[in-house]
Amino acid sequence: MSQSKKYRGGRPNPVWLLPVLFTVTMMCSAVVAADPVNLFFLVSKPTTDYLEVLATVQDNLTETFPGKYSYTVEFASEKTNSNAAESNTLGSKALEFEAVAAASPIAAADFIITIGTVAADRAYQAQPKVPMISVLITDNAFSVLASKHYGSVDQAFRNQVSAICIDQPTDRSIRLAKLLLPEAKTVGVMLGLSSVERREELAADIQAAGLQAEFVTIGSNDNPINKIEPLMRNADVFIPVPDTRLINIATAKWILHLSYRYKVPVIAFSRTYAKAGALAAIYSSPHNVALQTAEWIADRAVSKAISGQAYPPKYYSMDFNYSVAASLNVAIKSDQFYREQMHKEAQ
Repeated sequence: MSQSKKYRGGRPNPVWLLPVLFTVTMMCSAVVAADPVNLFFLVSKPTTDYLEVLATVQDNLTETFPGKYSYTVEFASEKTNSNAAESNTLGSKALEFEAVAAASPIAAADFIITIGTVAADRAYQAQPKVPMISVLITDNAFSVLASKHYGSVDQAFRNQVSAICIDQPTDRSIRLAKLLLPEAKTVGVMLGLSSVERREELAADIQAAGLQAEFVTIGSNDNPINKIEPLMRNADVFIPVPDTRLINIATAKWILHLSYRYKVPVIAFSRTYAKAGALAAIYSSPHNVALQTAEWIADRAVSKAISGQAYPPKYYSMDFNYSVAASLNVAIKSDQFYREQMHKEAQ
């Protein structure tokens, strides 16, 4: 009996509870009724890297902010190129994205995300009046397209255009080179016509690392081997700086050829470079890009910033060529070791 009395005595007063229930119900209704933020993804083409960025951004936002965002996807290229092998790799994700590719008008979006250079080119032509961010794009490509469609990069910023460029800050390559090769004294640096303006900045970063910089600039009409060989012959480590696609392709094979001949390690800017013969590479993976893109969307939805800007990569990946390391007698430590040391040096 005493337990029964205690239970009845502790029951809430139903008259008092009614206004509380009404308030809670109204708050929940307001949350449910709130319109989702409309995200429009314009993707260059439905291939693995582009779809990985798309899937990771959506998964991240859906998990962190369930129900807050709606997604519309369109491919800039009408080619699907989805062969059986790629379909098996991507699984149902590829089919899911193809199913939603019939997009609503781009102007109906609250935010526009372009993935890849072709997608950025198409979106900039339309010049929509909503915030837009371009990802999986190089710094050079962004500058060219912004100037082409808006007149200048600054004017693109004023039109709420932002970019997360894939070019990793070269100071990360410099710090990694110093960690991998603590006895190195001279760094050979290759610039192109688009990156040559960064020479003073790079020289300062290299000097701050306790190294001496030697530069070579390659133009579109230059013979790369004639210009790179004297520098490679005298350098302790070589760092190519990303430039135009033409310069990158034209010089890569000669850099690796001379690296092998003179036993000079190369710290490169892509995973492919490392596989082909560079000692190491520090680069932006699709997963790195997607995480930063999701963060930008979440932050921008709150901040409502008016102007755009170019963001340096926040995250990075590293790859090492262990065969090259063995031939050069370079001991490779763990990925985590280099990350921790680079983080300490950046502070």
